[in-house]
Amino acid sequence: MKNYFGFILLITILSCDKIESPLPEEFGKFDWSLYPGDPSNYPYDISNPSINWGENTNTKGILLEDYTGHKCTNCPAAAQIAKSLEDDSVKNVIVASIHASADGSFQETDGLYLNDYRTDAGDEYVSEMTGFLGNPMGTINRNSQGLSGSVWYLATEWVNGVNNEINKPLIANIQLKSNYFKSTNGLFIHTETSFLSPVSGDFHLIIYLIRNDVVSPQKFDSGVVDTNYHHHSVLSDNINGTWGTLINDGGLADENTVFYNDFTYELPNPSVYPTFNIENLSLIAYLCNRNSYEVIQVIKSEI
Repeated sequence: MKNYFGFILLITILSCDKIESPLPEEFGKFDWSLYPGDPSNYPYDISNPSINWGENTNTKGILLEDYTGHKCTNCPAAAQIAKSLEDDSVKNVIVASIHASADGSFQETDGLYLNDYRTDAGDEYVSEMTGFLGNPMGTINRNSQGLSGSVWYLATEWVNGVNNEINKPLIANIQLKSNYFKSTNGLFIHTETSFLSPVSGDFHLIIYLIRNDVVSPQKFDSGVVDTNYHHHSVLSDNINGTWGTLINDGGLADENTVFYNDFTYELPNPSVYPTFNIENLSLIAYLCNRNSYEVIQVIKSEI
């Protein structure tokens, strides 16, 4: 199954200037056909996004990307570590389970393992972010304090890695709103990104489509297979591409800079693919430095 998405980027710096053209012609891929009605009645004013979004500053989030596979016998134990960290409300850990590896052997499908959880983004992350040894491994805000100075952590180091990340300062704020229309399976996403202190660098906003729970076989030691295994927080697609949307292109952005971005996405038909039922979906949005990969803020939102 292949997912398709369309998006439009709207960026503005908070000021008194009037926005003459909120939908730039060069980004004319915002798909209004996914809205079942007159776009003028859409319940969000794209041309005048609310400046009140940023009044409530986020709590510092920690993105734990668990690189896993349904044929990886050590991966269920790692998933338990990730889930325990996520369940600790003090730490504010957000887990994304990414089915990817260098050779793809743990992610292969066959007559028993029918679900293909692989994504183009997951495959590219493993390839580009060097140092990946094999499943299970993970990243913690993609900082470079992992194995041999890479972004990659062994599962046994996830707890220490998360604890070392907790007290880092919050330097960016992300807000997200979404609207879903059942008749078209259309998902409309609106984000506000702001910096809380001056920063410079190439920062990208990336949005994951997450299936909260998918039940399918998982291999364990000694040839045991749990056919009713609950795969948690499965990365199922990237709403705005593997490396997302450029927010700041290397110049200095100060604490008065606010960026608004709008996206549309056609979800798979839940009548055909029941795990894409809207009640089983979430969005993870994070801001990362494209050069170092480091995540400076992450949030999770139910659709």
